Amino acid sequence: MNQFVDTDIAIIGAGIAGTSIARELSKYDLSVIVIERKNGIGLEGTATNHHLVCQGGDSLTFRPGTLHAELNIKSIPLWPKLAEDLNFKFRRIGGLWLIRDNVDFNKFQKMYSRAFKSSLDPKSPYLIPEGSFIPLKFIDRKELKDLEPEISDEFIGALYDPNLATVDPPEVAKAYAENAKANGVNFLFNTEIKKINKVLDKFELISDKISIRSKVVINAAGIEADKIAELVKARDFSYVPFKGTIVELDDELGEKIKHEVLVLPRGSSHMQVIAPTVDNKLLAGIHLEMSYRSNREVKDYAVKHAINVSKKFFPKIQFEKHITRSFTGFMAMTNPDTGWHDFVIGMPDLVPYWINIVLGPAGVSASPYLGKKVVELLHKFGINLVEKKNFSNVRKEVES
Repeated sequence: MNQFVDTDIAIIGAGIAGTSIARELSKYDLSVIVIERKNGIGLEGTATNHHLVCQGGDSLTFRPGTLHAELNIKSIPLWPKLAEDLNFKFRRIGGLWLIRDNVDFNKFQKMYSRAFKSSLDPKSPYLIPEGSFIPLKFIDRKELKDLEPEISDEFIGALYDPNLATVDPPEVAKAYAENAKANGVNFLFNTEIKKINKVLDKFELISDKISIRSKVVINAAGIEADKIAELVKARDFSYVPFKGTIVELDDELGEKIKHEVLVLPRGSSHMQVIAPTVDNKLLAGIHLEMSYRSNREVKDYAVKHAINVSKKFFPKIQFEKHITRSFTGFMAMTNPDTGWHDFVIGMPDLVPYWINIVLGPAGVSASPYLGKKVVELLHKFGINLVEKKNFSNVRKEVES
């Protein structure tokens, strides 16, 4: 017979979404359980992305009025203090959005204007506190060469964003989890939810070894969020799972290339970017394709894309000799037909006290504010939250 556990809030998924929410909820007098089907923290989508943290112009260009924009922009001033409190690496690398011709310049000019219009108006909901970022600027070829001496002569300049940062997302997720654990959140690993019943005013989450009864359930199951929501008929969203392939390059090249370097794609959906990591390696790609979620195979053509992109930026470097690994991951893209991706953070009308979370691109960047948004939602739906007097930011290891 299964063991039964009662809790106030159950979170399904221990990726960066689930753990960041758990940390925020650990500030309140609640019983919270995080349920993870794998044997540790951040082992799926959190571990297979480009590690970038939107800290300036990139997030300011997201479509106004979307959760995608709101959470990323409101997270900007939170990152440095969060990294200090939770003792994880946060490295500012800066971004160079390369300009080939007037077509690129005109596009970046529009993005630049929109970014600052939305962020400097004191009445704007997207106002960024003074001192939280350094203004972007256009630089010419000489200034570009000063920043990246081996960059191709093809590029006549760049839009330079000195704010862009990088983190190790699994490390950040672990930091969130350890802090949440220190403040009373429980974690269940190797626990896959296979059935969900509604018993009186609670959800009953059933696995092979345990059943959890909870008033509120937060579905943060990443690319599997749709399948979890279907178990209780709470799916009121849709997305397309895109497979992305990224190539990691060694720290010898990390000593040469210091910034994120990016061009806008033309006639292709694949990203053309190379960027440093916190441990001085490089990540290049990203080849994107629709595929079955079970297809984690690294294809030669996807690796070739990453190498070709890197050579386009830095033609004198032999990138093939510096590959340390190649990996794939899946991200959820909402509204792929329009190109305006948005997050899903909401409670379905017909399934009260069930909250669906779908992040996708820039989800890592938005994680500091995500828990606060969930708390807003809980308040809105009448959940009484009482702050703890003894909340602590001390990290302790989470045992699987």
